[in-house]
Amino acid sequence: MSTTNLDKLKVAAEAGNIDILYAVIQIDSSILEIIDSNQFVETPLHIAASRGHLRFAIEVMNLKPSFAWKLNPQGFCPIHLAMQNDQKRMVSRFVDINKDLVRVQGREGLTPLHFASQIGEVELLAKLLFACPNSIQDVTVGGETALHIAVKNKNFEALHLLVCFLRKNIERGAREFEYNILNHKDEDDNTILHISALCIEPQALRLLVSTGINLKAKNLENKTALDIAATLENKSILFSAGSKPSLEVMDAPTLAHKLRSKTTIVDKMLIYIRRIERNISEKQRNTWLIIATLVATATYQSTLTPVGGVYQVSTSDNNVNNTSFNSTISTPKNVGKSVLSKVDFFLFSYMNMISFFLSTIAILILTPRGRVGSLVVAGPVVWFILLYLLSMEDNPYT
Repeated sequence: MSTTNLDKLKVAAEAGNIDILYAVIQIDSSILEIIDSNQFVETPLHIAASRGHLRFAIEVMNLKPSFAWKLNPQGFCPIHLAMQNDQKRMVSRFVDINKDLVRVQGREGLTPLHFASQIGEVELLAKLLFACPNSIQDVTVGGETALHIAVKNKNFEALHLLVCFLRKNIERGAREFEYNILNHKDEDDNTILHISALCIEPQALRLLVSTGINLKAKNLENKTALDIAATLENKSILFSAGSKPSLEVMDAPTLAHKLRSKTTIVDKMLIYIRRIERNISEKQRNTWLIIATLVATATYQSTLTPVGGVYQVSTSDNNVNNTSFNSTISTPKNVGKSVLSKVDFFLFSYMNMISFFLSTIAILILTPRGRVGSLVVAGPVVWFILLYLLSMEDNPYT
């Protein structure tokens, strides 16, 4: 590959001339492959992205998709350069072609989402988020999320968009995902609440205290957001929301402390249950859930109608036939009692109770964790157990 061919290729990229591009390729068919072999290099795609030559850039991306991921000697890939030069259509097309480009990290770990948050381009930020939702969890080398960058650059609209995106996320584990992003700490252990507390304008602070952010988080200096609030208004907002000074906030136990803490009986039971859950397959879980549900239903029904039934009132009973209109009906002493003997009924009730509780406990263990599992299964099962206990109070031998 000669220097002349490289120069021609550079001229083609600067002019956005596709004809010159293919003329160079005809002379040296391996020129793009040779450029790609360098770890840090300015490719024709970098040049075209900077100049805004959209058609040329797309042509090069089709020929050599790996160029889109290449960093130039300054630490930027083509999509970074397009954003720096306000080539929004170029960025949009890049993302349409490959959504994963939203997460490409350049110098200091900056992604296109970070950059959009930094310059406050709300529409572009929204497009990047919808193209690649998980990009919101990417952090810079300083541990900053896109939310940190928005607050530091006083881009309230960008911050508001990011917070609304987290609120409206309906993917699995969305609540935990939202909490983790809102409370992520940078290299100084500052959350976005700490940073917003330092701002003169209280807009961001008012927005964040209405979310699920941790109001008692401490940074490396062992200070909460209330401790470092820049203005009296910020202090008032934080105090009203429930934030406290560091002296009133207990330090969270460290991982080492948690591991070395005494294991209680309850902890041992939970560990045993969790190990059972981890060691069963999805097919086994579904099968056992069905069996446990059938057993629980059958045992509950047998409580309402014991084996053999109960003694009924007979029309031949003298106590019933001889009663007058104003008299009180007296029923035979066996009416309503189980036909089983007391010993047999006791054994039946005892075994029935064991089967019922084992099956309901199995249902609770096998039900997947989470808010949905608690609302849809755990809550009703607990009420089901209470109803069973109430029905057992109506003992045919009491």
